[in-house]
Amino acid sequence: MSRYLSKSRFKTALECPTKLDYVGKPDYVDTKKSNDFLKALADGGFQVGELAKLLYPEGIEVTDRDQVDQIARTKQLLQQTDVTIFEGTVQYGHWVARIDVIRKRGKKIELIEVKSKSYDSLSGTADEQWRQSAKLGCNRARN
Repeated sequence: MSRYLSKSRFKTALECPTKLDYVGKPDYVDTKKSNDFLKALADGGFQVGELAKLLYPEGIEVTDRDQVDQIARTKQLLQQTDVTIFEGTVQYGHWVARIDVIRKRGKKIELIEVKSKSYDSLSGTADEQWRQSAKLGCNRARN
C-alpha cells in the first residue's frame, strides 16, 4: 500500500517523525480537519494554484482520478525532452508525492511548490520577507 507524501505530512515528519505513522489512520483523529479557518486557507491555496497555471500556458495537467493512472501519466509526460506538468504524481518505493508543477528542460527537472503568503509592507519587501522565512524554515528543518 502506497503512502501519500504531502506538504503537510512532510512538515509533520519534520516536527516529529513518529507522527507520520498516525497520519490518515481512522483511529487517530486530526482535529485540524474540522477547522473552518484551515478549510478557507485551503480554498485560497487552490485559487493560487490556478493562477500559477497561467504562468506556464504550455503546461499539461494530470487529471486522472486513480493514483496509479496519475503516476503512469506523469511517467509518460516525463519522456518528453521539454514539458511542464501540473499536479504530476511520482512514486519512490512506498512513498508517493503529488507535485504542483514539474518543469523538465532537457535533463534538468524543477519541482515547484505553489504557495500563497501575505506579507507586511512595513517589514521590508516581499522578497526580503520570503528569503527570511525560507532561511528560518531551513534552520528549523536542520534542528
